[in-house]
Amino acid sequence: MNYVVFDLEFNMFFPFKEGDSANPALKNEIIQIGALKLNDQLEKIDEFNLLVKPYVYKRLNPYVKRKTNINTSKVIPRRPFWEAMESFEAWIGSEVVLCSWGQDDILGLRENCSFFGFSANFFDKYIDIQKIYMKYEGLPQQPSLESAVDSLEIEKALPFHDALSDAAYTVDIFRKVYDFSKDAIINWEKVQRENEFKINELKGLLSQTNIYCPECGNYVAKDKEFSKSKKYFAHGFCQQCKMPIRHVARIINKNGEFTIVCKDNIYIKGESVK
Repeated sequence: MNYVVFDLEFNMFFPFKEGDSANPALKNEIIQIGALKLNDQLEKIDEFNLLVKPYVYKRLNPYVKRKTNINTSKVIPRRPFWEAMESFEAWIGSEVVLCSWGQDDILGLRENCSFFGFSANFFDKYIDIQKIYMKYEGLPQQPSLESAVDSLEIEKALPFHDALSDAAYTVDIFRKVYDFSKDAIINWEKVQRENEFKINELKGLLSQTNIYCPECGNYVAKDKEFSKSKKYFAHGFCQQCKMPIRHVARIINKNGEFTIVCKDNIYIKGESVK
């Protein structure tokens, strides 16, 4: 079994002229794929580095240009996403575990594949190296890649915010913290199905939460309610305090556990004041 440690660079919407708008179906568009392939001893056996021609956001966001040192002229003549992904999937091969720093890249890869209609067959096994590092260091908050490199005293010989360089740094971290535990390997498709089931189950409970006045603590009857994605909003009026109350309940995911978090506020003129 091999490991493919990958990193992505993205372009996103920027209003270059009046009337420009973002595409809600694709917030971040892949413009670079960098990856290293390791054997079962975590020894490098190959690397992959490819710039991708943008289709939705054809001009590069100025922030992205500054951060990555990639400009529009570099990506325009490159391969479009579906050709780049065909090359990447062929290079990955079979019997591999896909690895990245955190879940942003795997989610971004999934979103781009879905948008462009590319059926990716390599999402079934995945390792979140950031999560392993956090457990290794006992960290409660997600650290940046660079802070982990500094903490582990890894030599900083490559620029950050380049997909291949960031993948190389992630490999250095991986070698220091991975214990070859099978528990670290996630069945990505299975986890996503389970997460979707948990979210749908909790969505059914959102509207069952009650409103209480944050001023006096009394129960407040709901007179208006609506849902939006993973959030539920309800409004009521506290007869004792003579104040409108807004209730917000939302589904959160913390360390893989989905829960409902609720908050009641005094709500005056469209703004929460408590």
